[in-house]
Amino acid sequence: MDRRADFLACEQTEEGARIATHCLYPSFESVRISVARMGDNYIVHDGSGAFNTAWLHARDEAMILNSLREACKAIIAIIDSVDWLTSAILSVANASSLAAHDAVAKIVAAAEEALVDRIEHDLAQSFGPKSYEKNVDIRGVSGGMRHFDFVLGRRSPAPLLINGVSPHRNSIAAKYVTFADTEVDKRRKFAVHDRELHNDDVVLLQQVASVVPLKSLLAGAQRELGHGQTGPRGS
Repeated sequence: MDRRADFLACEQTEEGARIATHCLYPSFESVRISVARMGDNYIVHDGSGAFNTAWLHARDEAMILNSLREACKAIIAIIDSVDWLTSAILSVANASSLAAHDAVAKIVAAAEEALVDRIEHDLAQSFGPKSYEKNVDIRGVSGGMRHFDFVLGRRSPAPLLINGVSPHRNSIAAKYVTFADTEVDKRRKFAVHDRELHNDDVVLLQQVASVVPLKSLLAGAQRELGHGQTGPRGS
């Protein structure tokens, strides 16, 4: 059976063939697999593609290597027959894609967890630990439950709904849906970040929330809570 349709393109390099597959990294780039001849065998590997993709999201080598540790054996293959070459390429491409997605997911989760800790530290220092509730689920307009990292002044006429957000498409998309489905004035929905967001992500989030750098959180919260005492009651 002709399996060439499994691949997008092939180019020759000094290290051997480099093949673009239909598998995708979190960046939506094609997984490219390198094939090199070594004696009577073929070495099939991802050319550090999974690592390089994860590096785009968090320049923390130790964290990335730890995340990719279990996948290392799957993103390189040594075969002794050309008959197995196509299967090896597809296997390594799938493993590299899955490893990259898993690593990025762990990196994003760790970054957001650290951000949430920093937000809580600032809220507790300025407003007191009893002024907010953490990990609050609120029923959205759609009927589904929407998660917020913090609700500040929940019993006030206009509470603040706060979520940490990181510069990754999964985080942006999830927080956009959460904010959009919650019937509260967007001035009182804070998307808090401590790393620079892409301009298009900022524009998207600003449709449904206030995008607030962590360093501006306290000033913004004080301003909105003050306004909220005489403003319309939130849902």
